[in-house]
Amino acid sequence: MAIQWRGPVPASNHAVGRGGSSVELIVDHWTVVMFEGAIRRFMDPASILSAHYVIGSDGRIAQLVSEDDTAYHAGVFSVNQRSIGIEHEAGPAMPPSDALYAASARLHADIASRYGLALEVGTTVLPHHAIVPTECPGTLDLDRIVREALEEDDMFTEEDRRKLNRVYDHLEAYEPLVWTTRLQRWLAKAFGGGLPNADLSGPDVETGQPFDAKTASRR
Repeated sequence: MAIQWRGPVPASNHAVGRGGSSVELIVDHWTVVMFEGAIRRFMDPASILSAHYVIGSDGRIAQLVSEDDTAYHAGVFSVNQRSIGIEHEAGPAMPPSDALYAASARLHADIASRYGLALEVGTTVLPHHAIVPTECPGTLDLDRIVREALEEDDMFTEEDRRKLNRVYDHLEAYEPLVWTTRLQRWLAKAFGGGLPNADLSGPDVETGQPFDAKTASRR
């Protein structure tokens, strides 16, 4: 999971440390404005607002406040001290996208694993409007986020997740054609080494012809 550091936000928009509190919950929001607009708002010293993370409709994740510090997102300072705030690029005119849900699920699962949280809407995962009167986070489906986070968490051990994150970050650095070719070659070698259930069907990304594991492994 690739996270881009876009902080720190101004001193007026967060508090250093958590005042002795530990992370007990996640508070979810929607931005209403576009991804970059939300970040500009949090970087404005006059806003006195921030969130730990902003997730884009394309699935990218930006971090603006360290998890060790208190972001000003929930509207109640004591809740801010005990929570991680996540903003989602969505609003009345921007329905939440599938990519956004997938990225949010991964982030929720990661946070839960690191802080020992049992993800549950209404207890450890709260909509902003559960804390103060607001429409936020609107139509954002927290049940879907938690469901997908739990499904992902069930699939992999922590060691699996660390390895997959390293692979994902490495592949993300390449254009799709390049990394898919590299991945196909790796799978071909793995298949030759004894992965009987490996499915290498599909076209060769270089030739467009049916994928030939033996040929690809010799390239």
